[in-house]
Amino acid sequence: MGEQPGKAKARLAWGSALTGVSAVLLALAGGGGSASADPVSLTQKYTCKFPIINNDPIEAAITTDMPATMKVGETVPEYDIKAVTKVSARAAQGLGVLGAVTLEGKATADVVVTQPGGDGTLPIKVANTVAKANIPNPAAAFEVTATGKSPGGLLTWGKAGEAAFDVKGLKLHNMIARDADGKPVQLPPNGDEFTADCTLDSGQKTLLHKMTITGGGTDPTDPPTDPPTDPPTDPPTDPPTDPPTDPTDPTDPTDPGGPATDGGTTAGGSGGSSGSGGSGGSGSDLGTKVTGGSGGLAATGMSGIGLMLAAAGGLGAAGIAAFHYLPQRIRRDEQAL
Repeated sequence: MGEQPGKAKARLAWGSALTGVSAVLLALAGGGGSASADPVSLTQKYTCKFPIINNDPIEAAITTDMPATMKVGETVPEYDIKAVTKVSARAAQGLGVLGAVTLEGKATADVVVTQPGGDGTLPIKVANTVAKANIPNPAAAFEVTATGKSPGGLLTWGKAGEAAFDVKGLKLHNMIARDADGKPVQLPPNGDEFTADCTLDSGQKTLLHKMTITGGGTDPTDPPTDPPTDPPTDPPTDPPTDPPTDPTDPTDPTDPGGPATDGGTTAGGSGGSSGSGGSGGSGSDLGTKVTGGSGGLAATGMSGIGLMLAAAGGLGAAGIAAFHYLPQRIRRDEQAL
């Protein structure tokens, strides 16, 4: 019999879930950053002050994996740190005469992060655990290995530019030398544990890694992502082509001419229509509008353009009178005949 459809769907769902979990685990194993990391290293020489033997040289080789580039807005993840320190045969001899056969403890490195874009520096401390190491007998130089993690999830890049990580100091602390029974060996004047302050030797390099931070709009190599706004495509509204109506214009077709005045004259005089002798007046309001008064044209002090308009008004009045009264006269003459 074949597999039931419900069981087949459940098997498929479990397979998808396991695939997703595997992908997450692989991503976490890659160091937690969005960029791939490359191996970086730095070897430094220090002089440390140990119990009994006082100042003695050590050499520390620091290794880790860090990306070459990150982006503005990304947060610096934690990095696995490993430091292998060489201890001299003299230190092994001093510990051995007190019955010590192993050495363990802690080491803290002083790291200065130079932030990109002129955001200043950030001093941080990277704590490492020194694994238990056997002290050789007879005395000889030996190595101790310290491992730890840099602080992660705290620093977010705010500007583009170049970041730098410099190791500026080292301190051994909570160091314990044990005898064959595993008991701490007393190292006067420290007791069960001792601290060794270390000074970086002159001329030693401090740069562990440089990192390029890109993006964020402050990187001159990044082109702008948004094009400039297009100018408006609609031209400005054309000004009106028709001039406003001049209320004094005698040719205004909306002016009905007004009623005739008593005596057959207008404010501008009889306007040349007195020859018609009509009782309804020989002028119109056009003459009044042009002259602006009841006197003659000479009294108004008008310019040449005013005189022309007045003359046009007089001719218009004469034409209107002829148009109205000439047909009536013709009819009267016909009736007389």
